[in-house]
Amino acid sequence: MASGLFDYPGREPAADAGVLLREASMADWTMIGEHAQRRRYESGERILAANDAERCLWIVVAGRVTVAAGRHVVDELGPSGVFGELTFLTGEPAQATVHASTDVTVLRLSLAGFEVLAGKDPTLARHLLFDLARVLAIRLHRLRRLVVR
Repeated sequence: MASGLFDYPGREPAADAGVLLREASMADWTMIGEHAQRRRYESGERILAANDAERCLWIVVAGRVTVAAGRHVVDELGPSGVFGELTFLTGEPAQATVHASTDVTVLRLSLAGFEVLAGKDPTLARHLLFDLARVLAIRLHRLRRLVVR
């Protein structure tokens, strides 16, 4: 029997479980891309700073990024990895800084862009939000495992 809500005995989320919209079609990604800005950053360049409050969801298209809280590396994300989700959803300032680990291309989906997307394709918007909730639940599960250790 599990000892807590987020305990899954003998199960660890798959390595790619934190990627957004794993099963999205090319048409879905095209629609998202039409409502987002594509940006490129060179290795080492800062993408997002702690305390930024811009309500944007960032999705890695190509390359890798490092997410750090202070000097502590929290995560490393590759293609379809997502960051900025808490600020996007809550409006609270970012708690972490994100740098390009390699040359990287990202999509920056603003809240306004998401709202337009939701008006045009509510099903895709719903899938994006539910999948974002899945990613957050996996991160919460991993954080809980670190705290319990």
